[in-house]
Amino acid sequence: MKGQPHTRRVASSRLKRSIVCALAAFVLSAAGAARADNCPARLRVAFGDTPAEPFVRGQGASFATTPGLLVTWTRTALQRLGCLERAEFVRLPSRRVKALIESGEVDLVGGVARGGPVAALLTLPAPTGPRGEFDLSLGRVDFVLYARRGLLTAGVASGPAQVLPSGARVGALAGGRAEVLARERGWPVDPAPSHESSLQKLRAGRTPLLLTHSHFLEGRLASDRHLAREIERFGPAIETLRLQVGALPALAQREPAFLEALWRELCRESAASSREVPGACVMPPSP
Repeated sequence: MKGQPHTRRVASSRLKRSIVCALAAFVLSAAGAARADNCPARLRVAFGDTPAEPFVRGQGASFATTPGLLVTWTRTALQRLGCLERAEFVRLPSRRVKALIESGEVDLVGGVARGGPVAALLTLPAPTGPRGEFDLSLGRVDFVLYARRGLLTAGVASGPAQVLPSGARVGALAGGRAEVLARERGWPVDPAPSHESSLQKLRAGRTPLLLTHSHFLEGRLASDRHLAREIERFGPAIETLRLQVGALPALAQREPAFLEALWRELCRESAASSREVPGACVMPPSP
């Protein structure tokens, strides 16, 4: 019949397209499986449960709709490595994060500062370059004193010794870098179990000064007029540290290639956001 050759050509063309599509799907699936084989079997990623603008947004156990730069960078980096499906993201109090590190129940911790007590439990990227100038750190963390308005007067020197009433203490997160800094300087400390409770002590007048990282309060002071009328920054930064994503030492031993790739991808994301991030990552030369 006249229509049969045309019908056979159409059927043949459809069959070829189906075969090509099936082959493409197989190749993509195989590539995805190969990439997934290079991922750790478990990837539990922990972040703090307090705001740290612009790196982590929102308060509590849930991630905000716009979760913050560090959370987004980590997701993007894991996606590029083909490992995002393996990852579980959680937000926890600092004490709980430390407990999970010690028990081996978390694999990566976002937002730790090199030199801090949590970072001391983790493996961080090793600095490279002739002067160790490439440390793959993702941003800068300033530890700053904050005071209740009215405490400070013109001409008062920048230091708690000049402004603390007799018997008063500096508020700080218990077990955190701020508490260590305060004790190193000989300041009397009132440790609090969380960043939020340390702030509430300051607002209630139980502590006249609070030592904490600026990412916890600067964004809130800029957006909350009531808080800004109560609290002000007191003097320059006490210490500046570098922000990292740390790994459980056991994971670093098992998966060194994965971690090296992850840290480079995180650095790439930070460098791309250099206009938004103080102290953004500088990409080292390719190995």
